[in-house]
Amino acid sequence: MKKYILTAVLATTSPIAIAQNSAPPTVDESIAPSVQDDMAGEPVKAGVPSEIETRIMDDALEQALSSDVHASVIEGARRAYVQTMFEPIWTREGVERLESMTSELSEYGLTTDDVVQADLEALEGQRFTKGSEATQAQADLALTEAWLKIAAAVGGGLADEGAADASKKAAASYALLPEKLIEAGKGQPGQALKAFEPSVPEYSALKDTLQTYREIREDGGWLAIPEGDVIETGDTDPRVPAIRERLAAEGYDASRSAFSIVFALVDAGWMETTSDTAESGQDTTEKLIDPNLYDEELSEAVKTFQTRHGVKIDGVFGPGTRSAMNESVDSKISRIEDSMKRWRRLSPISDRYIWVNIPSYRVEGWKDGERGIVTKAIMGQPNHETPTFSDKVEYAVANPRWYVPSSITREETAPKLAKDAGYAARNNLMVRDRETGETVSPMRVNWNSPDVAEKYRLIQQPGPGNALGQVKLIFPNNKAIYMHDTPADHLFDRDQRAFSHGCIRLEKPIEMARWIASMDSTTDADRLERTIEEGDDRTRFDFKTPVPVHITYMTVTVDEEGEASFWRDIYNRTDGISPVEEVANAQPEDLERG
Repeated sequence: MKKYILTAVLATTSPIAIAQNSAPPTVDESIAPSVQDDMAGEPVKAGVPSEIETRIMDDALEQALSSDVHASVIEGARRAYVQTMFEPIWTREGVERLESMTSELSEYGLTTDDVVQADLEALEGQRFTKGSEATQAQADLALTEAWLKIAAAVGGGLADEGAADASKKAAASYALLPEKLIEAGKGQPGQALKAFEPSVPEYSALKDTLQTYREIREDGGWLAIPEGDVIETGDTDPRVPAIRERLAAEGYDASRSAFSIVFALVDAGWMETTSDTAESGQDTTEKLIDPNLYDEELSEAVKTFQTRHGVKIDGVFGPGTRSAMNESVDSKISRIEDSMKRWRRLSPISDRYIWVNIPSYRVEGWKDGERGIVTKAIMGQPNHETPTFSDKVEYAVANPRWYVPSSITREETAPKLAKDAGYAARNNLMVRDRETGETVSPMRVNWNSPDVAEKYRLIQQPGPGNALGQVKLIFPNNKAIYMHDTPADHLFDRDQRAFSHGCIRLEKPIEMARWIASMDSTTDADRLERTIEEGDDRTRFDFKTPVPVHITYMTVTVDEEGEASFWRDIYNRTDGISPVEEVANAQPEDLERG
């Protein structure tokens, strides 16, 4: 079957046609000489192209690659050989650079042994041996397979199989595959990979962060900090020097300034203030100040650390902060690599999209590589996890009704109504018979019945107390997940915000709705915002151009300044956060680094 498919491909992509008996093609003189010139002086045996053609028609690539790459990738490789008239793609220089490139896969957060199983050195010998034509042909295809596996690993499989529509970038990547494979074979296998890497700024920032933390590991990492009492500003504790050293190891400035030392000495009555105090005696005053003092500057450094680790931002060194500080550098490197892998799985991403990241409780809108909007978010509780998937925001509903899910009716609302049927009126809840569709008085319902949620539907009308707030943003899916407003604004002040039943609550829902509408040719963003703020009628706004939304689970993110944040693994979906190994009853200077 592949034979006839390939014949059709050749008929449209090259000046030759292949007979059904697969006779060796006539070499196009405009292509073949240039290919041979790139063979570094190694002439190709006349029958090698025929051997390559035969193997491609016999589904050799499919058999070798079907479990590793998308079908479109295999088709791209086939087209590359069509363009070279089945001449070998790999030059000696290309193979040598491919061999050296495999040692650089760690830059992508990849392990060489997991990606490349082939013995490239042996394949090089077979490719340029004076042995059989079949051996040379098989070696060239094996080298192509090796590079395609690397390209697939770097490009997340080179396939966009999510619910979000395939972007122009995806189509461009597939179209470039034959060209890039030939480029790799001629001597630029690493450069050719750049076309398939995720192009989002976050991924590039994670690559830089990975290098930074590997350098920290080479420098010895950091010490584990022993257990002890909570430390607040003004306290003294023998672990304070260890805390300073730990923060400094990761690049946080926890050192004392000369002025802070002088002011501390003045407060303690050790010295009087004079006009030249800041310039005199600094060497001696540092010796006089208590090194175990948890001062204001250290507290501020701890606050910065807490901000970037999803810990309560109070400047206090307590169990949560200690646990975050005691995560090993190897654990952080593993988490960076995991986040890079998750970005690769999403790639390629369209020019505009909404990024929902569960561990950071954050939603961002991106357009043309620029962040257009960012808002805090509330995610699902651990027992009502927000799932990860991709879709498209198709419409917004201003002043929505809330159709209470059966599970919430059964587990939460019905028990409240059983105690007090007036709860329905106070919360603007309408009760509807599911079978007849008629509105029913809550006083006439047996809310203790085990099947009450199956018999009656609760609908909360638009209004100030509506659980969905003023607007909801819908991307239809079988998980019943969407983004919406919430009247519980106070929850956005929390550092850990896993409070919902799975849906995504936004701190700035109206701004997000407006940002989406502003890019849609058929939606009046001003009218949408005005309708929301007036709060009268339930109104649906359809977007002619839906915006892709990607709900992800990345425990490491990087901001515009290149500062990394390591979020808590709230659903335990990664390999876990590993602490620095501690030595029982040891002092800070005796502990292992990690």
